[in-house]
Amino acid sequence: AQQEQSKVCVIILSSDNQPFTMSKLARQLKFYAETYPKASSAALIGGTALAFAAVVGFIEVQDIMEAKRHASAKREQNVNYTEEAQQSTTSAGEVTPQEAQLAAMLENAKNSSWQDNLRNAADAQERFMLPGRDVDEGNEKPEYIKSIVDSSEEIL
Repeated sequence: AQQEQSKVCVIILSSDNQPFTMSKLARQLKFYAETYPKASSAALIGGTALAFAAVVGFIEVQDIMEAKRHASAKREQNVNYTEEAQQSTTSAGEVTPQEAQLAAMLENAKNSSWQDNLRNAADAQERFMLPGRDVDEGNEKPEYIKSIVDSSEEIL
């Protein structure tokens, strides 16, 4: 029981039964655009809108998939963090390094002017939004970071 496979090849033929070439196709489209300007303009605008909608839709789907992947990774990270926190419970009066750092950052923000806080926030965003990059480029860390580290060590 051998199955025969047939291949179908579609060739677009012009009115003179010759295959379309690119130049013939371009001439035909130009003729159509000159003969039916409103319809060809509407077709062009409609095609452009459809292409735009397809690209935006693709980007949206890609963003949704990325957000789901990121959320599941974050959920798993939180589960691991809570397990670690349960395993290494501290006594009631002991402060963790993260809590000390947070308290030091709050203290630094309260004692700084709003201009300093804006500068610090912009610098911190640059540091944490692009991890793995040497923001200081070998230079010394800013004063506010030194102040936070020193204050958090004092709290501990």
